[in-house]
Amino acid sequence: MFAGELSVFLAYGVKKWMIAREAAKNPEKAKLLLSPGTNAANEKQLKMNPNPIILAVPAMCDVAGSTLMFIALTMVPASVYQMMRGFINVVTPFLSIIFLKRKQYCHHWIGVFFIVLGVAEVGWVALKYDSTDSSANGSIALGLILIIVAQFFTGALFITEEFFLGGYYLDPMKVVGSEGMWGLGVYLAILPIMQVVQCSGDTGLDALCSFGYLENSSYAFAQMGENSAIIWQSLGMMASIACFNVCGVTTSKLASAAQRATIDTSRTLVIWIMSCLLGLEDFHWEAIFGFIFLVFGTLTYNELIVLPFWGLDQNTKEKLEQRNAGAKRDANYMNTSPGAGYDSNRNKRLLQQADDKHYNQVDNDEDTDFNMNHSSQ
Repeated sequence: MFAGELSVFLAYGVKKWMIAREAAKNPEKAKLLLSPGTNAANEKQLKMNPNPIILAVPAMCDVAGSTLMFIALTMVPASVYQMMRGFINVVTPFLSIIFLKRKQYCHHWIGVFFIVLGVAEVGWVALKYDSTDSSANGSIALGLILIIVAQFFTGALFITEEFFLGGYYLDPMKVVGSEGMWGLGVYLAILPIMQVVQCSGDTGLDALCSFGYLENSSYAFAQMGENSAIIWQSLGMMASIACFNVCGVTTSKLASAAQRATIDTSRTLVIWIMSCLLGLEDFHWEAIFGFIFLVFGTLTYNELIVLPFWGLDQNTKEKLEQRNAGAKRDANYMNTSPGAGYDSNRNKRLLQQADDKHYNQVDNDEDTDFNMNHSSQ
């Protein structure tokens, strides 16, 4: 995964090379290759180049969360894994309140409540129909626990990115590539250690051990030598992750919140349908309710579904801006579920905050001039 993220640096390098080459010929024309947001950030003199070491903090959270989820994926069906990841929309609001001082309103908590119901329903169905041999890949119950724990690390990823990088206008590809670099570096560092960690048994996490050790790279290379399909599958996964992140950059820049939520929902549905069609898992009708709860909770939290009763529609982002006549924007308001590191919404908010700061300064200067003129009269 991290190798795939690191490969996004290639696309970033090509983009920078094209801009530099054009700038040498025609600086004005080179600006056309930059996004409108980047040009605006340059004009407003926003910070755009964070210390790469800062990016190591969210990368460590990504390493921990991804490792736990990959282990869990060997224990639970793909559709259950994908739906259980929706628990991130429960973890992040609490962390954002504690560490970022963000505000959550009643309609947000309604969304969180339905997400919890959905996750509980999906987990219950998975446990109810657990007919696998737990000695083969570990128990489904352990897999569900690992997914839940992983969401706390993933939530910490979003919080640390916002905390340390909230004041930077970031190039999405640079962020993805940098986190891939740090993640791959961490795995390369701990891989030799995992080669000597002994384990035994055939239950729980011990079932993942290979020939008595937590990791056995020599055996992995031997398998690749005997079956070249493994090599092509690995390269295909890297290319898929790279394409996923590049497409994520484009989606976050061009798509609306409704379109992004639709894509996320569709991804879960496609994985579920394909897993059943390919015979990788059995279809259980009870899981439909969990899926519906998850979708409804997520859309409610993101204010794509607005509940028009009990005053639940009075504190949406749109209503708050209407009430304040758009004059003041609350930087602590949070109405979208967490996005990935390449989410451009942070950049849009940063540009808007720069505009607000400018207009507030202009208003203060005008008030000062008016008071000085009035007092002189």
